[in-house]
Amino acid sequence: MRVFLSCLVCRFVHFILHKMGRGATTMPGRVALKVKRNVLSDLSKNVKVIIVTGTNGKTTSCRIIEEGLKKAGKTYFINKSGANLITGITSSFIMNSTVTGKNKYEYAIVECDENAFREVSRYIHCDVVLVTNVFRDQLDRYGEVTHTLNAIKESIKNLPDAVICLDADCSLTYSISRDVNNKIVTFGVDVPFDENAKAPEISDAKYCIFCKHEYDYTYHTFGHLGGFVCKNCGYKRPKPDFAVTEIHELAQNHSVVSANFNSDNRLVKINIGGAYNIYNAIGCAAGLSCLGIDTDTIISALDTFNGAFGRMEQFNAGDHKVNIILVKNPAGFTQTMNFIKSVKDDFTLVLSLNDNAADGRDVSWIWDVDFAGIFEKDNVKELYVTGKRCYDMAVRVKYEGVGGRKINVIENEDYNKLADLAQNSERDVYIVPTYTSMMTMRPVIAKRFGGKDFWE
Repeated sequence: MRVFLSCLVCRFVHFILHKMGRGATTMPGRVALKVKRNVLSDLSKNVKVIIVTGTNGKTTSCRIIEEGLKKAGKTYFINKSGANLITGITSSFIMNSTVTGKNKYEYAIVECDENAFREVSRYIHCDVVLVTNVFRDQLDRYGEVTHTLNAIKESIKNLPDAVICLDADCSLTYSISRDVNNKIVTFGVDVPFDENAKAPEISDAKYCIFCKHEYDYTYHTFGHLGGFVCKNCGYKRPKPDFAVTEIHELAQNHSVVSANFNSDNRLVKINIGGAYNIYNAIGCAAGLSCLGIDTDTIISALDTFNGAFGRMEQFNAGDHKVNIILVKNPAGFTQTMNFIKSVKDDFTLVLSLNDNAADGRDVSWIWDVDFAGIFEKDNVKELYVTGKRCYDMAVRVKYEGVGGRKINVIENEDYNKLADLAQNSERDVYIVPTYTSMMTMRPVIAKRFGGKDFWE
């Protein structure tokens, strides 16, 4: 009876909020949980669930998995809005179940915040967990990386029957394998993106998590990822079950790689730019395989997948493109800058910084972002900063050195002015916002240039 009431009030609140033109992603779940706190236990019983968690790449990975299940002809639902706390996850389950709590689909794709995973894992039935990576994130919200790592580890212990997919190149993530009894499947990249890449001086995992001696690296990809080796205690990167073995092409809108899928060697096109998305792709290959999806279908999904909202999202502005690339922490921002450095045509760059709770109140992390080389490029024709902390960002790039460019400031989060700028531009525009900035500006951009609402 309480499951029925929980589903009923959730649907009622969802209906009212949609009539008001709101996303209805978390409030319906919050009300449902007041009626029955453990309603997820009932809702997730008759559906195969894959949970995607970790610091970077969750939303993109969920969309790749969605494409894989669609290609396989499976029925599924996904918390597409990115509402990844227990409230949003509960809303998603209820809205895709009957009013009596029986799920309508075969599969559920669940993006889950690392901290929220603790609570979600106590109630949900889960078949596969994909842990993308662990990086330092908003310190005032997540604390140090070990806090995030422990949250994920404790959550997995609540799910003893789930298969766990871990990034073999992340010394933090892979360490989970020593503390849980689950079946472990690993993924990674066997080769560097840049032959000259070295581990950064400011690293989230410079020292061995077990014995505290400094890691050596046989090769390096980005952040603290790569072929880590502790010569003191022997902890090192394993040979991954799913691995990118060679990189043939790193283009602006796609990559072409050779990959080993459980000893099955294939040529794979990944239909999204950015070297870091190669990790998302190979991780999803592991996750989809654990769900029983065949290799040919997985490769087809990677070839046809389109980016998630705000993550390498592109809008058509006539004779040019407007691109939105979300950033949330130093590692992700640095990799976005590395991607933008690969752009060959002239473009306008917009950096947008907020300090709302979902962004992290402390914005000092922007000083750990590596902008090296971005402003040495002649094709960065204009530079703008915006968001609540636009002047903090202006100071940051000024100290970097912007090559004589004027730092244009769009104050008061005037995203209509930003849309005008993007519409009237003579070249492509790359907008790099933090989370709440993206969530506020994206509806303005989507309305101007055509695009679905974020919950769609």
